[in-house]
Parts: sequence; structure tokens; C-alpha cells
Amino acid sequence: MKSKAVEYTLLGVGVTASLGLIFHNQIGTLMIKTYKPTVTQKMVAKAKTAKANYDWKSVKSLTAQEMINARLHAGKLRYIGMVSVPEIGLSLPISKGVNDIALTFGAGTLYPDQEMGINNYSLASHFVQGSSNKKVLFSPIYYEGKTGQHMYLTDMSKIYSYQATSVKVVQPTAVEVTYNQPNKNQLTLITCDYTAERGRVVMQGDLKQVYTWHDAPKEIRDSFSRTNEWHKS
Repeated sequence: MKSKAVEYTLLGVGVTASLGLIFHNQIGTLMIKTYKPTVTQKMVAKAKTAKANYDWKSVKSLTAQEMINARLHAGKLRYIGMVSVPEIGLSLPISKGVNDIALTFGAGTLYPDQEMGINNYSLASHFVQGSSNKKVLFSPIYYEGKTGQHMYLTDMSKIYSYQATSVKVVQPTAVEVTYNQPNKNQLTLITCDYTAERGRVVMQGDLKQVYTWHDAPKEIRDSFSRTNEWHKS
């Protein structure tokens, strides 16, 4: 059910580190950039049955301290797949549900009933301010996201290929972008714009093709390993 709780999706997708703690911020973003989880098929299968949190009221803005704290607990994350947009260098693991740790080290699913390739598969992650952070988390969507770009999901068994149909800024309360549309299978990626409080950047695409992992073109498989270790076993 698309409940009011998802309003916190657009309200709570966080930003930036403290302006007065530049060095602290650099340490935090370095932890994000250098974190390379190993995602396996076995891990995905186990994570799909795990409980998840969808309480957006508990998600905090991304401060330097939050980055550092999240890194200490990153081992608790259970990934269900990956998302990539190779034209903009985006490649991140996907966690089931949303919490501070998941959104600091990847993307999180917004609803408990989401399935790749079916209806509107919606993901959120943080935007990080600063010219050196343009490739961090979902920041590339703000800077370089364009219609026509290829977007991919994988659950380790299959790869779902989408093509971007829109990239736009919406109001923080525009939760309808995450709703299912009749006869449409979509991918929706959400992050903050640079103002953090006044807008959310939404990149959406339509499903074009589904591959098995082995049948997918090598360049698509490789798009998931540009910033993360990727293992099939």
C-alpha cells in the first residue's frame, strides 16, 4: 500500500555534511567512496526473506557524523541486488527497505511489495554536496541524469534493462511519482536536489528488456562492477 509513510521518502532523503566540519565531511565521504561490498546470489536469496524497515520518519539527513556512524554498522546490511546507470557512473547495491545505513552505502526500496521488472520499482539514496562528490550515491542523477540513458537492475539471476523517459525536480511531497501506473513497468530513482529542502530529483525509465545474467551483454554486466565488487557465487 502506498501509505503516508512514503511522504517521508521525499521529505527525508538527506543531504550534505556539516558546513563547519569540512575535514570531518571528507572523512565521511571517503568512507562511502571506498566501501565496496561483495554481493552474492546467496546473499540476495537470504535478504529477500529478511525483515525490513520502511519507517521514513527515522531517516536522518546525511551529516558527516552519520556517514561515520553508518560505516561502523555497514556489516549489518543485506543486499537484494544492484542498480546501475552506466552513462553517469552510477553503480550501487540495493538494500531491502530504508534506514540510515542502507541509504548511506547504497539505495533502498520504498515499499515492501516491490519486485524487479514489475510495476514501479522505486529506490532512494542520498545526494552529497560538493564538487568532489558528484559520483557519490545518487548525486550523479542530479548532475548528469538525462532522458534516453540506460538504467539497469539485477537480482543476480536476471538483469532488467530500462530506458530513462524523464528526469525532473518535484516537490518534496510529490509521492505520486512512486505509485504504480496502469500497464507500465518502471524504475524510479529519487534523491535530493542541491537545495535539499525545496526539491527532489526523480529519474524514471520504462522496462525494455529482461536478460538472464549469462545472456546479458558483457558491458551491461560490467556496469555493476565499476564501483563495487561483484561475484556470482
